[in-house]
Amino acid sequence: MTAIRVIYDEAHKLHSDPTGRHPESPWRLEAALSALRESQVWGLVRIQGLPEPEDRLLSLTHSDHYIELIRRESARGFHYIDSDTYVTEHTFRVSAAYFTAAYRGALESLERGEMLVVMPRPGGHHAGRSGWAMGAPTLGFCIFNYAAAAARALLDRGLRALMIDFDAHHGNGTQDIFWEEPRVLHVDIHEEDIYPGTGYVVDIGGGGAEGTKINVPLPAFSGDPQYLWVLDNVVKPLIEAFKPEAIVVSAGFDAYEGDPLTMLRATDESYEAIASTLREQWVGGRLKALATNIEGGYGEGLRRGFKAYIETLTGIRSYKRSVEPKKPPERISRELGRILSKYWGLESLNS
Repeated sequence: MTAIRVIYDEAHKLHSDPTGRHPESPWRLEAALSALRESQVWGLVRIQGLPEPEDRLLSLTHSDHYIELIRRESARGFHYIDSDTYVTEHTFRVSAAYFTAAYRGALESLERGEMLVVMPRPGGHHAGRSGWAMGAPTLGFCIFNYAAAAARALLDRGLRALMIDFDAHHGNGTQDIFWEEPRVLHVDIHEEDIYPGTGYVVDIGGGGAEGTKINVPLPAFSGDPQYLWVLDNVVKPLIEAFKPEAIVVSAGFDAYEGDPLTMLRATDESYEAIASTLREQWVGGRLKALATNIEGGYGEGLRRGFKAYIETLTGIRSYKRSVEPKKPPERISRELGRILSKYWGLESLNS
């Protein structure tokens, strides 16, 4: 069994829509934390609160203009800054504190040799360098990008970082921030043709980082079979080829069956399989740091999917495959195969 440090703080409740209508609400983290408390994994969990925010760290991944915009808008109290995303008078401070926690926590994970899970609100992976990223019309509930903070901390220590984003929505903000960073291999598995309308297979990075941004858009109702295929044929081969020293995860649980905002229909098996893959790297001693940052999830995924992920990551639950993998549609797998072959020498998809 492996102990795990979890950053959670009741301060997240200060970021809340007073009307109670917005899906990004405090119940999300309460449900996830409750699932851990009711699990055997609770004995392996060490809860840590938020540090004081270090505002200067925000400029490592976000523009000064955007940082000041959020500071200014938060000072105005509760209102929407776009059609999806709200702020309160506390949003800047809470989000900056979680950003600080993700950055400092990643370094502590490296120094202490322990796995880290950050449980933040509001979300993070849609927030790009200047906020609104890659042409997306909104911030998608997000303010500052915590996964990017963790990755930047590890890059600053000279490590090669693999970022895995399995939220049902494409992590356009993360991809925007690291678009020209060859030391970050960003693999993003998401539902195609939904918000934010980015993350096509042909989006591979630029400025000398071509091939280090791998997008896997899956059709609605793909479920466990296609997730397992992606793990076997994309994620695991890339891990072997890239040989990351650190892994940063954007862990969304909105792909879980029944989520009101998506239609991927994954179950516990997908999250067990993902966590098992990560655990193999950690237990095998190939990683110096492993940091997970929670992203979306608006239904049972926050309870059942999150629990399955953490229990498998720590070794409480053993993953045993019960579903046969299924190849995504040819229009997706063919282009993925071309990219993996060209940039990583991987031939299996089209062989």
